[in-house]
Amino acid sequence: MPDSSFAAAHFSLTSIGVIESDYPDKFGIPRQPGLAPAARATLVLTPPHNDALAVRGLEAFSHLWLSFIFHQSPERWTPLVRPPRLGGNAKVGVFASRSTHRPNRLGLSLVELTRVDTTQGVRLELAGCDLVSGTPVVDIKPYLPWAEAHPEARSGFAPQPPEACPVSFSPSAVCDLAQHPEGESLTLLISQVLAQDPRPAYRKNSTADRLHGVRLRDVDVRFRAVINNDATTLEVVAIVAV
Repeated sequence: MPDSSFAAAHFSLTSIGVIESDYPDKFGIPRQPGLAPAARATLVLTPPHNDALAVRGLEAFSHLWLSFIFHQSPERWTPLVRPPRLGGNAKVGVFASRSTHRPNRLGLSLVELTRVDTTQGVRLELAGCDLVSGTPVVDIKPYLPWAEAHPEARSGFAPQPPEACPVSFSPSAVCDLAQHPEGESLTLLISQVLAQDPRPAYRKNSTADRLHGVRLRDVDVRFRAVINNDATTLEVVAIVAV
């Protein structure tokens, strides 16, 4: 019989580090890790966890599980949520989703580890990250594909990756990117992020030609939806330095 007093206990979590990423703002971040492989991030471990001994051997692993806090989500939750994959209207139980509005605001993300830097403290360089800058990380575990990859597993209402939306660039946006010092990698990042169509799911049918903006690295990406014969393309119209 479980100890009900223990089950009702409160547990405290301490951040072990913070994320610095290509996403200054949460709008536009792909809803799952790995959908934008060009997205760069660094996990900066903070004292007393920034001891090189704590990451000894970590470079032998290619991918990591990061446990983190949805720190920009409200400190409240509801038993039903509206997953974007269901159009933003149908409801499922919060524990049948990956919604950010969770009882303890805990998140889990699988990211690629590209470098371990211990020259000054500990910095873990990551790729394919889906975390906003400033995200507090509470734990790191290496990913074991033989134990944790089950391609035959059922995936509920999200059996396949989201369909990629075509992305185009106006002549003006192409010119803006050509003048940016990271123009090539930034173009790739923009293409991968917008291919996920970051517009709110429940408003996609009413936002054609409306100008949207998403912050990536040091720029504001202005884009609009162009609908032709029921096919939608997201057109980048301008890249504005911020």
